[in-house]
Amino acid sequence: YPDGVCEGNVVDADQAGDIQSLFASSKPSVLINTCGPFQAKDYTVAEACIHAKVHYIDLADGRDFVCGITSLDAQAKAAGVMVVSGASTVPALSSAVINHYKDDFSVIEKLVYGITPGQQSPRGLATTRSILTYLGRAIVSKSTSSRARYGWQDIYRQAYPEMGKRWMANCDVPDLDLFVDEYGTTDIQFSAGMESSMLHLGMWFFSWCVRCRLPINLAKHAEFLLRASHLFDRFGSDVGGMHMTIVGRDDTGKERMTRWYLVAKDGDGPRIPATPAVVLAQKILSHKAITPGASACVGLVTLNEYLAALEPYSIKTFLNPKC
Repeated sequence: YPDGVCEGNVVDADQAGDIQSLFASSKPSVLINTCGPFQAKDYTVAEACIHAKVHYIDLADGRDFVCGITSLDAQAKAAGVMVVSGASTVPALSSAVINHYKDDFSVIEKLVYGITPGQQSPRGLATTRSILTYLGRAIVSKSTSSRARYGWQDIYRQAYPEMGKRWMANCDVPDLDLFVDEYGTTDIQFSAGMESSMLHLGMWFFSWCVRCRLPINLAKHAEFLLRASHLFDRFGSDVGGMHMTIVGRDDTGKERMTRWYLVAKDGDGPRIPATPAVVLAQKILSHKAITPGASACVGLVTLNEYLAALEPYSIKTFLNPKC
């Protein structure tokens, strides 16, 4: 509100009636949905927003959820509202980085990238549950080659400027489908990593248990595992990062590689996934770039816009560093 007064309401995000009653009493211009994990969610909230003619943004990272948001495109256009899914690090920031450098390439052949939060960075139950849903399970998507990848496997060590090396492992994200269509790239590997080697390798061990079909349901124990992970916080830091390697060919056919890094310190890492929704909401409220319809957050926020919003925080980027 212009006078700085905020109003709070409590509703069940899984009940369309609750959301519609909320809109009846207080209709916002934009609704930002952060109620994950989105892997098991439907579009109840987004459909309620369309019905009420309220712009909708979510921070989902569930591949099926984000990629399937286009099923609401006709409804969103008819209502004249913008419906955006995946306004988070992936695919919002990942696509912003690619779009910023893609003109240096005639073709992009391979994308290898990932994120790694600091051990002391806040982490929620929804994120923990979402990772555990695909731990050790085959990640099948448009980008998959002849060899299937499995959740939290194919581990490797990734070097970062100013923060050393971190373990990385396969994660399931919307980019694996979206970027095949957007950039024509079929070789895509996205990974995530934990600062604690013991925790990271412990999850890698459990991924093999799941892959070997042992009767364990890790998602059921997400709350306990999250609490247990905090026992290692004293041994870690609040420094996290993101890396992206773009491999392809330039206009002469010569092989080209661009390596981009982001490092967040002072516990500012969680600002990164929250930023795209803020930037988009500001655009909508200022009547900029409002295109009715439903889509994933690919190319809707530029890298310059993203970094400008992050400028007040302890976040730095690096291009082709020696590390």
